[in-house]
Amino acid sequence: MKKIVFLLTGVLCCGTATSQSVLTLEECKQLAHENNITLYTARNNISQAEQQKQQALTNFFPQVSAIGGGMTANKHLMQMELNLPAEMAASLAAADAQSSSIGMIKHGVIGNVIAMQPVFAGGQIVNGNKLARVGVEASRIQLEVAEDEVELTTEQYYWQVVSLQEKCVTLETVRQMLLQLEKDVTASVDAGVTTRNDLLQVQLKHNEVESQLLQVENTLSVCRQLLAQYIGKNGQDIQVDANIPYTGSIPIPERYDHMAVLSGTPQYRLMEKNVESQRLQHRLKIGEQLPTVSAGAVYTYNNLMGEGRGVGLLMATVSIPISGWWGGGHAIKKQKLALDQARVELQDNSQKLIINMNNCWANVETSQRQLAIAYKSIEQSNENLRLNNNYYRAGTTTMSDLLDAQSSYQQSRDNYVDAYIDYQESILKYRQAVGIR
Repeated sequence: MKKIVFLLTGVLCCGTATSQSVLTLEECKQLAHENNITLYTARNNISQAEQQKQQALTNFFPQVSAIGGGMTANKHLMQMELNLPAEMAASLAAADAQSSSIGMIKHGVIGNVIAMQPVFAGGQIVNGNKLARVGVEASRIQLEVAEDEVELTTEQYYWQVVSLQEKCVTLETVRQMLLQLEKDVTASVDAGVTTRNDLLQVQLKHNEVESQLLQVENTLSVCRQLLAQYIGKNGQDIQVDANIPYTGSIPIPERYDHMAVLSGTPQYRLMEKNVESQRLQHRLKIGEQLPTVSAGAVYTYNNLMGEGRGVGLLMATVSIPISGWWGGGHAIKKQKLALDQARVELQDNSQKLIINMNNCWANVETSQRQLAIAYKSIEQSNENLRLNNNYYRAGTTTMSDLLDAQSSYQQSRDNYVDAYIDYQESILKYRQAVGIR
């Protein structure tokens, strides 16, 4: 009888799956990789860091500026009623006496171009570019961290849907068993072989299973929606490939040398980039207190007298931040403390990463053993249900014992599904902890 029920359940589930889009775990991961907002943000941060890097590169180039202007008046300069102070008016009169042309200025243009090339800036330009490159590298590592986070969340959503689908299958199987049992007990009651109390117990159990099935189906619908939204299929009715192997021999994955793989984990590399970033910022603070030297050229053109004139000259500037030294020393010491802190955090968090690897591996071993135990429980509960069914039909056990055996059978299958999902998630967490992609 049980074989017929299992076959019927499988046909019902397959008939539902063919009308929907069935996704495997890898397909869900790929869709999440393409569509998830977390990864979009991480990729966008890389693009921003790249632009910051390109911006820092321009500091090696000359700084060029240009300014120009023009003027026009309805009178010559000395004919204007400007209401100037007496002293200024006297100065203009004296200038006009020396050069009769100044008073004739009525129209004109003037402009200049300045180009300054930094020669020495205390290493600020070089270290600024290095810091920008570190920012790009750190953004790429953060993308790896985000990818791991999205992969884990996708698997958790996926296995949650699988778990609920499997529990629906189990509940449907138990429901079919109860329907058949109810028919048999009804016939026995009608024949006067058993009491009506047995039939009421079966009907109550059947109502309980029906209620559980409704609750699981409702939760399954919500979880499918969450998975669909997370992988970029919001609003679509999706179903996952619920292929859980029921076996007692689940292989355990390879265990890695945790010290050897530590430096390859994205968390460790991100901390290394933090140390490097603090080191470069420390150098930048030192560079801010050093003189800066620039060389450049200036070209000036004016046409105020009806004749264009251009003047070019070379120049050099030296800037010494004398007043900046007052607080600059404290800024350097502060940044040095931040660098020391980053180094200490690297050492401390490295130890925590190793502990996390050990813990993840322990979870893999534990969940693998729990899965083997859960499979044995299925075999035992299945045999217990078979025996109680035979005993009840022979009249040597009660209906309560038979229904308890069915409940144990249902619980053992649910426990196996949970154990299998825990095992799969523990493997993924371990793989991510050791930095294996």
